[in-house]
Amino acid sequence: MRKGFIFNHNKCVSCNACSAACILENEWNVYPRNIFTFNSDVDLLTPVINLSLACNHCESAVCMEGCPASAFSRESVTGAIIINEKKCIGCRYCQWNCPYDAPKFDIDKKVVSKCNLCFSGILEGRQPACTYACPTGALNFGEITDSGSKYIYSWFPDKNLNPAIEFTASGYSNTLKTVPENIFAQNEPQRAVNKKNILNEPSLLLFSFLATISVSTTIYSFVEGVFPGKMIFIPFLILTGLVSFFHLGKVTRSWRSLTNLRTSPLSREIAAFIIYSFTGLTAVLFHIPVLLIAASLAGLIFLVMIDGVYVFSNNNRSIIQHSGQTFITGLLMISFFSGLIFPFIFIALIKLWLSVHCLRERKINSNLFGIRYLRIVFLIISGASIISHISFPGTVIVFVFLLGELIDRVLFYFDFNPLNINTLITEQQNIERDEKKGG
Repeated sequence: MRKGFIFNHNKCVSCNACSAACILENEWNVYPRNIFTFNSDVDLLTPVINLSLACNHCESAVCMEGCPASAFSRESVTGAIIINEKKCIGCRYCQWNCPYDAPKFDIDKKVVSKCNLCFSGILEGRQPACTYACPTGALNFGEITDSGSKYIYSWFPDKNLNPAIEFTASGYSNTLKTVPENIFAQNEPQRAVNKKNILNEPSLLLFSFLATISVSTTIYSFVEGVFPGKMIFIPFLILTGLVSFFHLGKVTRSWRSLTNLRTSPLSREIAAFIIYSFTGLTAVLFHIPVLLIAASLAGLIFLVMIDGVYVFSNNNRSIIQHSGQTFITGLLMISFFSGLIFPFIFIALIKLWLSVHCLRERKINSNLFGIRYLRIVFLIISGASIISHISFPGTVIVFVFLLGELIDRVLFYFDFNPLNINTLITEQQNIERDEKKGG
């Protein structure tokens, strides 16, 4: 049997002693432990249920698997997942991947921190600071059962990670309303990344969109039997690379992003970009046809790698079926720039079907319906132009086409929703509110 946190919500009074002890013991600038409070009707006549949650030091730790810089490791004796801040590049990809809101971004240090299980103390025979400080015995550390996390809470996130936590309370299996509370919330630098704040990182959007255009024009040049113009291709490629650095907290450590090619989709994406850039630049500078073919193939692989970054984090088929993915967008751009009518119609119909599918999805943000329809209109206009040859490939129609694809990519980021406990709590609250209204 392995060890982990053991929590009884019937004993927790939300005093935050566990969170305070964690911060004092480790001298954190962030707040690794979240305290959630559940109250069925938010009134004095209803029992208050609290949940204290930090890193669960999962058996299958996606934070460690996804980290491109190999900043995470597992301590062999305690099983604790530890982050080496000197290796962290501040990309925050672990925040996307962790469903328990465990990694926290330290704005001052520009790296990620999280609960380390106070592993050094455990090795010396002491308890983690949070469990030692708990005055009611609600939070403990010890041997857990295999079924300890099959879960009291129906909404508790699960990505087959086997988290090292066991819930021992009984008699409360559903939450009618949820009210997250944290006495440090007003000071906390950053919570987990979700679909509402991903667009606060425009570099992600610009990098993926510019990369798609770059790859598409490279393959278009190959199809047309010409080489991309040096004065456009090289600055555009450099701009694409530079934009990617704006997402990193530690730019000088960016070289570490290639140290986890085995398990990190982000590490593989970066490697694919480097290979594509090297082959493309060499082909353009020295006019080597074979390398232009290699750059085209490397570019397609690169687009697949970009999509893989988001599929790994999302844990949901909806993002796989999204029209804003870079690979299918790249194919559409290639057929558009090349004037290939039948490939364009085929790919455009796929994108139209995916766009309509997004419109019909129950969980899609209704405030974006107008933008989604506008995106479809732009695609139809572009298709009509390429079929009729009216104003094609005129500047205006090219602008309309690219604007439509940019909107599609923006919508992709709005719809990208990594599995996260905060999101699941909100969804559970909405479901139960609707059920209550219906009843």
